[in-house]
Amino acid sequence: MRLSRITELLGGSLAGEDREITGASTLEEATPSDISFFANRKYREAALRTRAGALVTSEPLDAPCSQIVTDNPYLYFARVLGLLHPEPQRPRGVSDRAYVHEDAFVHPEATVYPLAYVGPRARISKGCVIHPGCVVGEGVTVGEHTVLHPNVVVYPGCTVGAHCILHAGVVIGSDGFGFAFDGVRHVKVPQVGTVVVGDHVEIGSNCTIDRAALTATRIGSGVKMDNLVQVGHNVVIGDHTIIVAQTGIAGSARIGSYVVLGGQCGVAGHISVGDGVKAAARTGIASDVEPGRVVSGFPSMDHSRWLRVQAAYKDLPSLLKRVRDLERKVMERADD
Repeated sequence: MRLSRITELLGGSLAGEDREITGASTLEEATPSDISFFANRKYREAALRTRAGALVTSEPLDAPCSQIVTDNPYLYFARVLGLLHPEPQRPRGVSDRAYVHEDAFVHPEATVYPLAYVGPRARISKGCVIHPGCVVGEGVTVGEHTVLHPNVVVYPGCTVGAHCILHAGVVIGSDGFGFAFDGVRHVKVPQVGTVVVGDHVEIGSNCTIDRAALTATRIGSGVKMDNLVQVGHNVVIGDHTIIVAQTGIAGSARIGSYVVLGGQCGVAGHISVGDGVKAAARTGIASDVEPGRVVSGFPSMDHSRWLRVQAAYKDLPSLLKRVRDLERKVMERADD
């Protein structure tokens, strides 16, 4: 694709030769037929040395290549990748090696691959892709143009919205972790609720979202989850929230919209995290967090305070020695 065609489709200002681009790569590995991007000043020297044929940037650079100048190079580059690597054309219809219950509905423009299972009263909408090994349980609804990658399991009664991507091994609607102790053993509390996933949600490989005990676990529209995220029963997650790998959210927690939870965060049950909160990696959130705050540490606190705590942490041995020395001197004076 020629650079002029890219700017025609996506906007931006082209400076330099209108050349043809056949691929995309990093600043370090790009060739003259590739396009790359510069969005972080940390990589300025790499951008000036790149062999890329074209560079997406927010400011003109003294680099030996054509440049597309735009306000948000990273977002622009993502859209360029979409142009260079369009979605592959898939065969429509149901494989004769898939099992689709006679009471299920599969839209004629959906794709169901071999070894997939679609249960009774399930509904697979237009443009859906159900890959091998998927299990779509009884009464499940899958919205238009949603993709279930291999071995996704959607338990009975759950709903997945439109334009979603569920990566390999995702489990939607397994039982919430609920038990009552009778003095001798733990008695299972039946989990009779469901899970409702909104539109334009992407869920990474091997994430698990538990069904509610009574009502619904809800994942808002536009939510993006990394791999290996656990969402407990009755959790509600607001729209456009980002959850990074190995984060765990305990039952009945309420996560607002546009929240960012860094890798390995832990959120206790029955608490509220307000809209727009940002939690650094490995933050332990054990109590309510007001909207808009930036927190880190365990227990969670304002990020600026946590940085001061971390700075002092390495000095604790010497501080402890000084305190003990002072105590000894005080005791010696008291004896005098």
